[in-house]
Amino acid sequence: MRILIIPVRGGSKGIPNKNLQTVNGISLTERAIRTSLKSEIDLLIVSTDSEQIKNIVKKYPEVLIHNRSSENSSDTASTESVILEVISDLGKDWTDNFSIGFYQATSPFVEVNTINKCFKIAEQGNVGFSAKEFHYFVWEDKGDWIPINHPADHRPRRQDLNKKVIETGAIYAFPLKEFKIKKYRFCSKAIPVLVKDSNSMEIDTIEELNYANLISTQYEVSNQSSLNQLSRPKILFTDFDGCLTNDKVKTNIFGKESIVANRKDGMAVKRLRNLGIEVIITTAETNEVVDKRAKKMKVEILKGLQNKLESITQYLKHRNLTWKDVWYLGNDVNDLGAIENAALSLCPIDASYEVFTKSKVVLSRRGGEGLLAEIASRLEGNSIEY
Repeated sequence: MRILIIPVRGGSKGIPNKNLQTVNGISLTERAIRTSLKSEIDLLIVSTDSEQIKNIVKKYPEVLIHNRSSENSSDTASTESVILEVISDLGKDWTDNFSIGFYQATSPFVEVNTINKCFKIAEQGNVGFSAKEFHYFVWEDKGDWIPINHPADHRPRRQDLNKKVIETGAIYAFPLKEFKIKKYRFCSKAIPVLVKDSNSMEIDTIEELNYANLISTQYEVSNQSSLNQLSRPKILFTDFDGCLTNDKVKTNIFGKESIVANRKDGMAVKRLRNLGIEVIITTAETNEVVDKRAKKMKVEILKGLQNKLESITQYLKHRNLTWKDVWYLGNDVNDLGAIENAALSLCPIDASYEVFTKSKVVLSRRGGEGLLAEIASRLEGNSIEY
């Protein structure tokens, strides 16, 4: 039995009525409810002291409302004390083999699979919690500033640092028996469930709320594990530099260029073709590197395009197709015309600001890291592991 609790009180000092604030038109509380109900939990409980929040919950008859006490609705009340109160009030028939967890509604971009993974860990007698990898050099003020995770006299490379994670504060799941005994969330062996940066956001300030609203339209689709609920295109056009490569080029002393491509994209072309989708490369370049990669991938290439919108429009007209038949993957400003006209626009997470804000789907990977493979996986309905 998997029991998930969403603790949402009415008051908040940082942002008034924080849990009622909206991201992309949906309150933080309701977003958490919707995500939770898509997961593999058995019981969802919202613990609150707010009548407004209770009215939201009442739209979902499968969700239980726990009337949170005034004592546990203060600024000083811990989440653990709220969970213990829920157990005391509602859990008289719950057995020790149950798993219990909580979901902080102030994390608006949680993936369903993160909840499922945390509870799977809890069912094995451990504590599952959402976290993201940490690759930074940390200093602490102890009168003088002291390095915490590296020696001051021998600075290592970032990739050589010991692996570290930080909690996102979104999802925790643990064995009910151990939690009742120890009364704190890390009541057993802790195992992190790694999430993408795009899913790790936690809202505590107005600035963070505003930013969440800014990026929500891009992440609403990309936070789903697949694109298979959308109408499939006949053609997926993709830019070359910055999408099929990491946007870097190496030049030898003779001026000959070389790039780094991802083998997964070559296989992805076959997977997309099996789904009825043709992949075509578009580029402003005319060099042989692009030609050879396109030949290796066995895809058509439209090269030397100074105006991609005009060139692709003419190409589509020649094939009796329109932009409604097209998805477009791009990363830089010369892709904007195509991005604004395609039925669906996609970009890597490291795309230029202009493309990032215009694209309907922001993928979880950077250019050159297998973007076509990610698209294929989502179309096939497979989750994207990070």
